Amino acid sequence: MNLSKQRQFEAVRTVLGMIEEQQALPLAECADAVGLSTEALHDALRAVLYVDFRDGDGRLVSESSAFLLTDEGVLCLTESHWLRDLAAVPPTPESALGLLISGVTMQAITTTATPELDSAVRKLRGIVAAELHLEVVVPPLLATVRDAIRQRRSLAVRYLSEGRDESTDRELLPYRVWSKWGHWYLTARDASESMSKHFRVDRMLEARVGTRAFDPPDEVVVPEWFDLSEHDRTVRVRMRANALESLPAPHGLGPLTDLGDGRVELDVTVLGDRRVEQLLLCLEPDDEVVAPKEYAELQRAHAARLLALYDERRP
Repeated sequence: MNLSKQRQFEAVRTVLGMIEEQQALPLAECADAVGLSTEALHDALRAVLYVDFRDGDGRLVSESSAFLLTDEGVLCLTESHWLRDLAAVPPTPESALGLLISGVTMQAITTTATPELDSAVRKLRGIVAAELHLEVVVPPLLATVRDAIRQRRSLAVRYLSEGRDESTDRELLPYRVWSKWGHWYLTARDASESMSKHFRVDRMLEARVGTRAFDPPDEVVVPEWFDLSEHDRTVRVRMRANALESLPAPHGLGPLTDLGDGRVELDVTVLGDRRVEQLLLCLEPDDEVVAPKEYAELQRAHAARLLALYDERRP
């Protein structure tokens, strides 16, 4: 079973809370409590779990003081484990500031009450000892979207799709709202379609909670990144091998072919046309763009301008 990161987090948080409260519980009982198989829960707990085992003489061996899974299949808590140790040692001012910024941001974008987070933010403010103002831009219709999700009812919107001049009226079945890269998105299914999509909340011109009730799916996957491969630009060049470090970052390098004269031929991939222009400007006049043809012509024009500037400055 491939669990989303949100599902893993919820399972781990719930189970570790149960162990904190009751000190020890069978792994199978914990799995039932979070609705997972024993194997799936064990995989989700790997990051925080250490295993006790008995050696050939029957002695109990522990890798570390932490949440433990005994050889009898019982999750338990030691007297001193890493979570309690962290609570006893205040973070450095730099770490506290980073945690405070993250905590305040999560407070701004969360869709549920977070009493534990609120308590942690208050403690971090005391460590940082500075007033922090963090502006998080929230679309005006976000509250309506959240109301529809909470009530498990449809969302009637007037939506302006990217690249369109006219808006359309849609009935959406909203599953989850989330924020990424400065924008707010809604994962939802158009009532007239079968597949869910991602909608920008700030592109909703109007929104109201509808009357159609529905049950959201158990798992709603939030994309970890967006595919930007369509913006990749690959240039094949011949250049000095010792000048590769001068190429503008970020970039990707393909396999090298040694030309035997100190130069190499390879593919250089950058993101977008502007990065291509920066790449061509970084190439020396003796470097050669092999392909594509239009980039080769552009590189020769850049080289000609650089040589003209050099000739003008010679006495």
